[in-house]
Amino acid sequence: MLLYHYTIYHEASVMEISPSLFYFLLVLSNPLHGYQIMQEVEKASGGQITMGAGTCYGLIARCQSEKLIDLIEEVDRKKIYRITSKGRALLQGEINRLNKQLEMTRKYAEENHVRSLKV
Repeated sequence: MLLYHYTIYHEASVMEISPSLFYFLLVLSNPLHGYQIMQEVEKASGGQITMGAGTCYGLIARCQSEKLIDLIEEVDRKKIYRITSKGRALLQGEINRLNKQLEMTRKYAEENHVRSLKV
């Protein structure tokens, strides 16, 4: 299963990631174990994403295999993970993509007098 997919815009390759992966990587800016990850994802997403154990541990396995996160230590049978530089680059790329999308939406709405949407 792919964690992200590529979209081509004018010859430039842009990665898009799911909201679950976005918040998963975001919260792993701090070292966390599985249950903490689930709690922090819900908190960081403002309650929009409730991550179950299956999703969380599936993401952990896939992200470790793609070198997006690392296991940094094990304390009392709890495995502590943190985002890698590769994971941080993927997350920053998605933040940049979303910012650009919002910027272009605002520009279009302003230029075309789209007042039915609050941007």
